[in-house]
Amino acid sequence: MSINSKLVTFAQNELVLSRNETEREKIKASIDQLERILKVKLGNNIKEFVRFGSFTRNTILPRKYDPQSDIDLMVIFNTSAGRKTPSTYRKWILDVVSVAYPNSVSNKDFPAIKLLLNHIMFDIVPAYTEEFWGKSYYIPDSSDSWRSTTPNDINNSLASKNTQFGNNIIRNTIRLCKHWNAGAGYPLESYLMEKNIISLIYWSNEDTYERFLKTLNSIAGNRAGVRQALDYIQHYKGSWSQPANEAKQFEWLQKLLPGLK
Repeated sequence: MSINSKLVTFAQNELVLSRNETEREKIKASIDQLERILKVKLGNNIKEFVRFGSFTRNTILPRKYDPQSDIDLMVIFNTSAGRKTPSTYRKWILDVVSVAYPNSVSNKDFPAIKLLLNHIMFDIVPAYTEEFWGKSYYIPDSSDSWRSTTPNDINNSLASKNTQFGNNIIRNTIRLCKHWNAGAGYPLESYLMEKNIISLIYWSNEDTYERFLKTLNSIAGNRAGVRQALDYIQHYKGSWSQPANEAKQFEWLQKLLPGLK
């Protein structure tokens, strides 16, 4: 099997939270249940729910390969009778999920509430919206005030680019880079890294292997460990005076992607 085939298999069979529709439906059922519980308990105080983040883009990794992986859920509160503080809305959510899931809640990650269900972490964020010139979303900041955000702002760009270049190359590359990032101790913020990767220039003749190397060089090529591995991989690709050595290429690739077998 070629190195590219191994990378594609790894990205599409291992670096996915739900490998088939059955697994994905189970995850969606967990989210649906969580939303129902919150809605039943908080009633008209909740306006709507917004699912956002890497789960909606299908770039979320299993926690085996990315311990910080989570599914993001925004709880939009009804502010028609006045707006509360972020900590107030957060307490409402926390009170509900603490009763419904007494052994699964973490209260340490302000402003979010983390809920671990079936080895999947849910990140629950209180929010509100305003509708003047379009719809604006607001979530808590670290000082218990509100800041604007745009959920799912890169989803369409990723879907369009992934379709344009085919073979799931862009999404595979993001998954591979997220695994590298987790193994390297998270030098890059995950969302900004995804956004950066989507904005890069791509060529139609690239495979996943070439795209991953070029992308990692672009986003982290100045890091010592990355630079060394990329240089050795390039060296072992061979030249007019030296034949290619795929075994050595793969050996250095595994230093970047420790889960790759």
